[in-house]
Amino acid sequence: MEGYIQFDRFIDLETSLEQLLAQTQGAPMTATSWKWALIAAHSALQGAVCIALRGSAGFDTWKPKHLKKWLEAYENNEDLPDPQLDYFMELYDRLFGKESGIDRDLITWLNKSRNDFIHFNSDQFSINRKSIVDAIDESVSAIIAAPAHSNGVFFYEERQSERFDALCQSIRARLKMLANA
Repeated sequence: MEGYIQFDRFIDLETSLEQLLAQTQGAPMTATSWKWALIAAHSALQGAVCIALRGSAGFDTWKPKHLKKWLEAYENNEDLPDPQLDYFMELYDRLFGKESGIDRDLITWLNKSRNDFIHFNSDQFSINRKSIVDAIDESVSAIIAAPAHSNGVFFYEERQSERFDALCQSIRARLKMLANA
């Protein structure tokens, strides 16, 4: 596919983890680094959740009404519509449920803060540094737990598992330093 740039879910997860680590390595951390670290943590968690939910066909990541329309079109030999990914917290709850051992309030805060950053609509924005560290740390806990909740194969290559573990450990170490700073 010359002229095209290809992505897959694991590459996106791995790159989001790399960006999270890169953004947290600044000394001192800038406001922009904090913003992009939070966004990268959200992206990585969404990627891990989607990989874990994808099963064999990926239906478990779609909005229910889009799945219904797609299945109807498939059954009637019609053009298949492009389904939309479900909302972040719906996906999170589908994978982890309400009683996962992960602090859902921190994940909700992460999601809301990510949305606030992406849709920033004022001249100034303030956010508590400790809250960012706590939410990112909890997202890493959920990212690490996602493979154990997987509906299918999470890692297709041994290198993926090793790289995933190394990135998560490095991020955790850096977050500990930031929490104590």
